[in-house]
Amino acid sequence: MKRIYAFAWRTFRRYGPAFLAGLAFALLAFIGINAAAKPTSASEYCGTRCHEMKVSYRTWELSTHGTNELGIEVDCIECHLPPKEKYFTHMTAKAYAGAKDFYMHYFGPEYDREEIRRKVLEHMPDSRCTYCHDDLLTRPSSSAALKAHKTAINNPDDPENRCVACHESVGHERKRKLFSP
Repeated sequence: MKRIYAFAWRTFRRYGPAFLAGLAFALLAFIGINAAAKPTSASEYCGTRCHEMKVSYRTWELSTHGTNELGIEVDCIECHLPPKEKYFTHMTAKAYAGAKDFYMHYFGPEYDREEIRRKVLEHMPDSRCTYCHDDLLTRPSSSAALKAHKTAINNPDDPENRCVACHESVGHERKRKLFSP
């Protein structure tokens, strides 16, 4: 038993300072990443700083997710990234999206708003909508909505049953309110 303690003490004396330094660095990096993620997660951050996102930001402000009678505001990341509760998945997706947007801003081709919009809608999973709207059958606005939601739930793989097929303008109002890009 004495040999085990001696071995452990030698190992700690040899590698302990490097391990503690690595642990301290990891902790500081974790705190720094989370401190940087907080302001960059606000809708206003990209909407007011990136010229490519200004129109998207304005259409979001006019939408029911940006302004509604209940006073609930849904930030961009809540629809465009995995849920924050899945921390590593969320942060990985946020880092990837941020790096891609940075690259496209400085080195990419001319920003084509409609092409980007089409791509986003193609890849928007229903799970992002149902994360908040899990009561599709208990609070429908009409019998037609109830029927459509039942059909969508029963046939989730049908492209016509995706949330964005019917609710394309929910996150970015483009048709019914006064808007000029």
